[in-house]
Amino acid sequence: MKKYFGTDGIRGIPKETLSQELISSICASVEILIDPKSVAIISDTRESSDEILNWISLGFSENVKIYNHGILPSGSMPIILKKFDYDLGIIISASHNPANYNGIKLIQKNGSKLDDDIEIQIEKRLNSLKLPTKGSEIINLSDGHDEYLRYLQEITDINFDNFEIIIDAANGAAFSVIKELLDSKNAKYRIINDTPNGLNINDNCGATSPENLQNEIKNSEIGASFDGDADRLIMVDEEGRIVNGDLILTLLAKYFSELNNLKNNIVVSTVMSNYGFKQAMQKFDFDLIETPVGDKYVAESMNKYDASLGGEQSGHIIIADLLPVGDGLITLIMVLKALEHFGMTLCDFKNENLYEYPQKLTNIELTNKLNDEEIEYINQIALDMSINKDLDGRYLIRNSGTEPLLRVLVEAKSAEAMQDFSDELLTKINKYLN
Repeated sequence: MKKYFGTDGIRGIPKETLSQELISSICASVEILIDPKSVAIISDTRESSDEILNWISLGFSENVKIYNHGILPSGSMPIILKKFDYDLGIIISASHNPANYNGIKLIQKNGSKLDDDIEIQIEKRLNSLKLPTKGSEIINLSDGHDEYLRYLQEITDINFDNFEIIIDAANGAAFSVIKELLDSKNAKYRIINDTPNGLNINDNCGATSPENLQNEIKNSEIGASFDGDADRLIMVDEEGRIVNGDLILTLLAKYFSELNNLKNNIVVSTVMSNYGFKQAMQKFDFDLIETPVGDKYVAESMNKYDASLGGEQSGHIIIADLLPVGDGLITLIMVLKALEHFGMTLCDFKNENLYEYPQKLTNIELTNKLNDEEIEYINQIALDMSINKDLDGRYLIRNSGTEPLLRVLVEAKSAEAMQDFSDELLTKINKYLN
């Protein structure tokens, strides 16, 4: 059982729930277990990132060199590791969390996130080690930015005359490189939330606030919204409707299938996927494999079943032939290539291929994560309700893997039934918690 690592690294509020002692000790444990001689660092735009970089350097000994490549989307890390042959990567980011949060994600030499068993071993050593008397040297570089941009440019063989795009950069890690990419391809685009100040990342913008783009869409534009570290993509179609990872996966699955690039005819997604998405997979005769929530579990399942495409409703999309992790910019490029291939608008593709069951996700703030018995009790409440109401749909109740939140998902064939069930269930859950 892990104490510090969640589904996407370690996160908390620096100097409150995330301490220098923890970050430095994690790095010291990593040095003992993995023995890296070179560590690549990237970060998003949070003002606390420089301080956490210093905490990292205090955890590694002088035998380890730290190469800081600055602000970059997290999907750049596998490219940087491969190009410069570093032993380990660390991403300083709390992804979609608010600006007061931060954290670290540890990336293996092959570009994948650490396995659960390695994270468990790292934690086991924390109480029995001492920090080095002399920390690691930090070397600042820009080479990673250049290499990542070059990679994006190489795969962006698109006629941008067919697209008008509005980008929401979430005041995050993609704010600069997305403009450089689109400018280099003479694309027609507008960009919003591209002026990070260290405190405004994900602040009512980006992939967690897609209504931002909905309000900005004009004429025939399509919207693309990233989160803080740009590992996810949420879109808005030409009619102003939100397009989440379910539709993006459907579009890319059809596209790759026609190119004979959908390995073993498999698509991997999580238990959060809409029932309409599952019906679409059946319609197109794709084999759907479901995993627990978390893109690392999607990646592990893709590797297990030799799949080339997987992702989450939240917008994490993994295209294994390109990267072992999700990258919002690469996903956007592939979406545009797919639309160009089919000669369709995003709106038309959605209308023809995916009916989404009305769905509501509610986050209930917790002081501490609920234990298994508490989750089981709440699930029993929901089960009794679903039987009594003959629910034509489903519910899903789980602890967040990254924040002290209880996530409650309700889905039904009609919006009215969904809302009614959700309201009653939330009332009963809050009564139990309070």
